[in-house]
Amino acid sequence: MTSMSGTHDKRHSGTTSSPAAGSWLACLTGWRERRALRRALARMDAHLWADLGFDEAAAREEMDKPFWKG
Repeated sequence: MTSMSGTHDKRHSGTTSSPAAGSWLACLTGWRERRALRRALARMDAHLWADLGFDEAAAREEMDKPFWKG
């Protein structure tokens, strides 16, 4: 879209003009990944946790965290 001065109007270009939009997307992606990882840990048994370097207490602690906590 072109304004009266002939410069490109970024508001209607289809791209996000706010850096906050990108950071929100990154935040949501991180939450989704953590939720998936913690659900995967919950499906594993103790010998798989040990292969990953977790003891049972550490695995339970990680699984019990809410998705928004890193």
